[in-house]
Amino acid sequence: MKTVGKYILVIPEGWCEYNYAQALRASLAKDKQRSINVEMPKPNSENSPVQLLEKALVLLKKSKREKNPYDDIWIFLDNDGHPNLSEFFQKWRKTTIKISYSSLCIEHWFMIHMDDNRRSYQNANQVYQALNSLWQKRFNQPYDKRRIKHFNILRDFLPLAIERANSIRQQAEFDKIPLEKSNPAFTVQDFISYFQNL
Repeated sequence: MKTVGKYILVIPEGWCEYNYAQALRASLAKDKQRSINVEMPKPNSENSPVQLLEKALVLLKKSKREKNPYDDIWIFLDNDGHPNLSEFFQKWRKTTIKISYSSLCIEHWFMIHMDDNRRSYQNANQVYQALNSLWQKRFNQPYDKRRIKHFNILRDFLPLAIERANSIRQQAEFDKIPLEKSNPAFTVQDFISYFQNL
């Protein structure tokens, strides 16, 4: 039987995205949490953007066949240097799937909570180093990808992060730079706003 309200699936690329999505879900009222399913990421190499999109489309079709269709499906991913990112965006734009995206990695999203950092990094390691330095200064501890509840720790800074991410996107749109070519680029703010407005 379908729950009242929207029926939503979140497919995260990895554990950091999974934990963040679960914390966001837990921040909502209990009646809203029940209709949100966050898939567990597989500990293998089946989490490329194209594979995540294919999985989302299969699960969408299955939910319709079972007469309990998802109202929305979100893929939560980052650039992460994936070689088939252009193919993903080309295919994704032909679907109704939504994305929560961060380029190069989710750590840049964390960074803009504390710093208006619009720098274009070359790789994720540069972002980790910059975030670790910022994290040490702000929280007096090293940044840890797996053991920290990022959403909860950064929650007070969320309005700033959303404002900065929207400003970065507006500049890219003004410069006519597509999402997949923009660095930095974020749609995580859309994901958060969507759940906060359920």
